Amino acid sequence: MIKVKIIGAGSIGNHHTQASRAMGWDVTVTDADPKALERMRTEIYPKRYGAWDETIKLVEAGEQPRGGFDIIYIGTPPHVRMKVAIEAIKEEPKVLQLEKPAASPTLEGVKEFVAEMKKHPNTAVIVGFNHIVADNTNTVHKIIKENNLGKLLALESGVRSHWGNILKAHPWLKGPEDTYLGYWKKGGGAGGEHSHALNLWQHFSHELGFGRVIEVQGMFDYVKENGADYDRQCLLNLKTEKGLVGRVVQDVLTDPKKKWVDLRFENGSVEWWNDVTKTTDEVIVNVRGKEQQKIVIEKTRTEEFLKEAQHIADLLSGKIKISDSPIRFERGMETSVVLAAAHESYAKRLTMKIDYSTFR
Repeated sequence: MIKVKIIGAGSIGNHHTQASRAMGWDVTVTDADPKALERMRTEIYPKRYGAWDETIKLVEAGEQPRGGFDIIYIGTPPHVRMKVAIEAIKEEPKVLQLEKPAASPTLEGVKEFVAEMKKHPNTAVIVGFNHIVADNTNTVHKIIKENNLGKLLALESGVRSHWGNILKAHPWLKGPEDTYLGYWKKGGGAGGEHSHALNLWQHFSHELGFGRVIEVQGMFDYVKENGADYDRQCLLNLKTEKGLVGRVVQDVLTDPKKKWVDLRFENGSVEWWNDVTKTTDEVIVNVRGKEQQKIVIEKTRTEEFLKEAQHIADLLSGKIKISDSPIRFERGMETSVVLAAAHESYAKRLTMKIDYSTFR
């Protein structure tokens, strides 16, 4: 049986635990806070998934087993993720999953982790941008392949979702100030928490042949209140190495939420939509000279994490090579590097060129 260790018993740790159990995997969850482990057992997991699963092993961080795991998930806050990842990769799991964003905008610990990663080449490292492996993303790729849309001319993406949508999943928190979410330097705020939008933009740029982002202009709406210091709006203008120009919009203000990617081609457009309802995503296709096509994709919240677990299973089996995975470490870390440059861009009021040497 595949053995899994999940570091962090918060909301994301519960999601990965449930997905891992749905795969039939053996799961151990560890957290430095015994209250978090108890909350997982008595509140979060049974309320979300119907009942507690007695096969799940809960262990305080100081007593956690080390070594012998096929998969390790790291669901800690972003600002400590690199430190935890350095120790985790020493256990040499077959797959090491870092939750998104991979690191905070300070990029603290990234160079040290990359140096350690090079010592363990048999561990496949991925970042949990699971929208990339979802059915709506795969559908977009299929539509583009099957239609004569021509060259991509413009790309826009966004995640606009109010704090309340996040805090509902964390009812033990009074507000963003109680966690990393309220601090942009720790990987919270609109830029970090909603970095799916930036990652999706980068994904489609790569997949359609426009390469990496090389320039960014950042505009942020920073807020300091109740001790917190976060960006409630993150607005990015991007340019890639092959000349594609577009923008990304992220905020913690919008209700109801909007999560989209808009791809504009010479002969039409494709729109990617997430969470149109609680149980549906959509892809909207406009090909010049044809009727608009709307594809409704049924899904559940738990399936989003199950898709990621299935992707990991394919990495373990060799069906997918880590070099072909769209959520491999290099792709996920590109998102953190661009976001860090965007904050610097706003501070200096300059367009910043991206330096990827941090993780090379």
